[in-house]
Amino acid sequence: MGKGNKEGTSKQFRWTKPMEHICLEILAEETQKGNKPSNTFKAVSINRVVEAIFEKFQVQCDAKHVENHLRTVKKQWQIICTIRGESGFGWDDNMKMITCDRATYDATVTVHKKYEPFLNKSIDHYDEMALVVGKDMATGSFARTFVDIDLDDDN
Repeated sequence: MGKGNKEGTSKQFRWTKPMEHICLEILAEETQKGNKPSNTFKAVSINRVVEAIFEKFQVQCDAKHVENHLRTVKKQWQIICTIRGESGFGWDDNMKMITCDRATYDATVTVHKKYEPFLNKSIDHYDEMALVVGKDMATGSFARTFVDIDLDDDN
């Protein structure tokens, strides 16, 4: 939980699974309402999370804690997208889980320890993460090669 004095000036804030669930649930709703005009949320959205955390857990949470946690979630999402894009990995949409065989798992975890929490385990709040931070990441879907570009002399 939060450390520091009672006025909410804590330097460190510990996110529990239930807190993260509420945070992502609220921010997913806010995204659907259009309160995320670019890649950042409006202050009202962040404040909804702050108020919900305090109301539910009686823990002082500041807007900066929510924003910092969003950076953590973005990093996790980036890892998930990287793994899903690599050869040798499957996806179970029902379980929201990246799948791989034992040999691939062992080889991957040896090289990329940070991949371990996302392999052969259901990813908590996957759908909410996709809404909240999924669109912020570059996917390469608009990337084009010179073959794709029409080189007309009329231009």
